[in-house]
Amino acid sequence: MDLVEREEKYRREQEELYQELRENPIDLDALFQTVVKAVHYDYVGFESKRRYFMPGEYHTYVFSRYRFGSLTMETLVRSLHQFAGDMHDRRLRFYCDDWIDYRNLAMKYRVRAGADCLYVTSAAPKTGLRAGDRILAVHRMSPQNVRAFLRKTAFYSDVWERELWGGYLRMAQSLEIEHEDGSREHKKMDLFPAEKEEYPICFQNLKDKTTYLRLERMDRAAMEALLAAHEEEIARSKKLILDLRRSVGGEEDACEALFPYLVDREYRRSELLQDEGSYVLFTKNNCDRRYGTLAAFRERLTDAQEIALIEEEMDIYRKNYGKGLLYQPPRQEEQEWIVPASASPEKVVLLTDTFCELESEQFAAMCQRCGSKVTTLGRPTMGTLDFYDCICLKVHEHMTLSYPIRMSKAAYEGRGISEKGLPVDRYIPWTPREIQEDVLLNRALEI
Repeated sequence: MDLVEREEKYRREQEELYQELRENPIDLDALFQTVVKAVHYDYVGFESKRRYFMPGEYHTYVFSRYRFGSLTMETLVRSLHQFAGDMHDRRLRFYCDDWIDYRNLAMKYRVRAGADCLYVTSAAPKTGLRAGDRILAVHRMSPQNVRAFLRKTAFYSDVWERELWGGYLRMAQSLEIEHEDGSREHKKMDLFPAEKEEYPICFQNLKDKTTYLRLERMDRAAMEALLAAHEEEIARSKKLILDLRRSVGGEEDACEALFPYLVDREYRRSELLQDEGSYVLFTKNNCDRRYGTLAAFRERLTDAQEIALIEEEMDIYRKNYGKGLLYQPPRQEEQEWIVPASASPEKVVLLTDTFCELESEQFAAMCQRCGSKVTTLGRPTMGTLDFYDCICLKVHEHMTLSYPIRMSKAAYEGRGISEKGLPVDRYIPWTPREIQEDVLLNRALEI
C-alpha cells in the first residue's frame, strides 16, 4: 500500500469516527455545565472530595479536541466518565445506555496492582495473556509514570493494593508484557464486544466440617435457592466461611436469612444495622429532582399504604426545599429480633477485599456486628457506605449522571470509611502468590 492509499484509508477512518458528532451535534458547554454544577453543588460528598475536583482539565481536553475536529462521541463520554471517577466515590457515576460503548468495548482480563507493575490475575485465552503475567507498561508508560501523570486520581485510591485499573485499561491498546518464563513482548490489545459479567453465588463443603459460601452479588432469589438446598449442611457445620471478596452489591436484604447462623445471642436488627440517621443535602435541584421522581412513582401506585409512605417522603422535600444539609433521624421501624438458630456453626470467617462494595459492604458491616463467632480476614472493603441515596440526572438523551444526596452521620462526624473501607480483624496484604494459591481461604481454614 503506497503513501496515498494509506492517507486515504486514514482519512476515511477519521471521517467515520467523527461522523456521529457532526450529524448529531451536542451543546458541549451546556452538557459540561450541567455535570460540573451537579457535582459541585448537589453531590453530598463534594466537600469531602473537593481536592479531586478538577473539571477544567477535562473541559480543556474536550474543547481542544473539538476545536481541531478530532473529538469523537466516545472520547467525550470517556472524559466525563473519568471526571466522575476521579472524585474517588463509587456512588458517583457517569454512564451511557447501549447507544455507545464508551468503555472501549470489553477488557477480558483482570489485574491487581503492584508497586512497580500490574499482575494479570485472570485472562480469557483470546487475549493472549495468562494469569501471572506482569504488565510493565501501558502505552509505553510504566505504572509508576501513569500514576504520576494522572496524579493518582484515576484509580480510586493512592494505595497501590487498592487501586482499580479496569477503567484505564479499557482504553489501553498496547501493553508491555513480561511472562512468567521471563520473556517479554510488546502486545497490541484487541477489542472485544462487551458481555454481561457473571457474579456467581455458590456453596461448597470443605474439609473439617467447613461450609463455604461464595457471594459475588446480593441476589435474594439465588440465596433462597441456595439455602433451600444447603441450609441443613450449614447448620451442622463447625465453621462457615463467607467469601465477599468480589461482591458487587445488589439487593439490600438478600442475605438476611444467614444472620441466625452468625449471631452469638439475640440481636435487634437495628443493632446490626446501626442506623444513626443521616444528613441529606436539600438543594433546590435535589428537592425538585427527587420530588418529581416520587410524584411519577406515586401515580403508578394503587395500594393506599404504599401511597401514604410515598407522600410522607414527598412531604420531607416540600418542607426542606432549598435548606441545604440537614440531619434526618433514622426511620422508626418495628423492632425485629434475630434469634440464634438451634444449630449453627461454631465459627464464622468473613473474607473481604477491596472489591466488596455497595449492598455487599453493608452486609459485611452487619456481619461484623454479629458477635464473638465472626472473624474478618483479608483486606478492607471498598468504602461505599458514607454517601448514598442516588439521584439519576439525565444530562443528554443517552447520558446519565448518578450522584448521592445522603451522607451517613459517621461520615459527617469524620468517622467515615470512604477510601479506607471496613477494617478487618486479620489483615493479610495482597501478594502475587494469590494468583496461583487461594491464600485467604487457606488461612480461613486454619482459624
